[in-house]
Amino acid sequence: MAISSKAPVKKVATRMWHTPTSKAALYWFLFAAAYTALFYILYLILLHEKGRLFHGPFFDVVFRCGVMSYIMILGVAAYSLRARFFHGLPWKAQNWVWAHIWVGIASVLLALLHGDFRYILHFDCAGMTCVTDKYLALPSLYGLIFLVLSGGIGRLLDAWQTKIIAHDASTNGVGIAKAIPGRLSELEYVIERLNAGKSEAFKVYCERAITSVGLLSADIPELPPQEHADFHTAHTALAEHARLLASLNVQMRARQIFKLWRRVHMVLVPLILLIISFHAIAELIRVLLGMIHTMPL
Repeated sequence: MAISSKAPVKKVATRMWHTPTSKAALYWFLFAAAYTALFYILYLILLHEKGRLFHGPFFDVVFRCGVMSYIMILGVAAYSLRARFFHGLPWKAQNWVWAHIWVGIASVLLALLHGDFRYILHFDCAGMTCVTDKYLALPSLYGLIFLVLSGGIGRLLDAWQTKIIAHDASTNGVGIAKAIPGRLSELEYVIERLNAGKSEAFKVYCERAITSVGLLSADIPELPPQEHADFHTAHTALAEHARLLASLNVQMRARQIFKLWRRVHMVLVPLILLIISFHAIAELIRVLLGMIHTMPL
């Protein structure tokens, strides 16, 4: 009986580098939208200037979503704590990112409602009083808006970075940047081995080509016939080396841009949170003291 000598054909799985999708984006969007809509409806029905049902400093300042906005701001800041210190908290990091984004946007909408869209639709102060009035209300609002806009830019940069890295990792034949240096070292060893005992033109071409990024020079040297086979092998290795160097540069550049944004964002976050916290606490103390003074003895 004849026995087949053909080895079984193995199918090589194609690598697909991508960011997994998450339903948390929709859930957090719905939560933030419903939460914001609730307070806008309550404000229009109960606290609007025309036909207001409730009066007093508590309803004028505190209930006008200031406290709720500040609580949401603290919730947004929790993402930074989770990313840096509390890695054991529940949910995937991606779910925290979506909570960070949508809750942050909701906090801005509530902050605008809290200030009755002051400093956005109308100004009723001039000079430095706009900065210091109401316990740094203006820097607090603009700082919060800046943080949310900065977070949105970071999200776009992250999506752009992920798309570039995923496409490059799927097409370079090696994968992500972490795997490329190992393959480069292997190719350099092959080229160095082929250089041994070769002519000066062979060695000079390889020395110059090893630093090439992307494409090799089309200027091929004249070599003895006995070196043609090894030169073909070396040229193939050099071409792959140049291509992988270009791939590594693309992925590292994408990472560096996002890292630069993150450094700027993380430096400004504590400063702006400090300003917002000062405004929130000072306003709350002022309102509570006003309520105490008006209480009958």
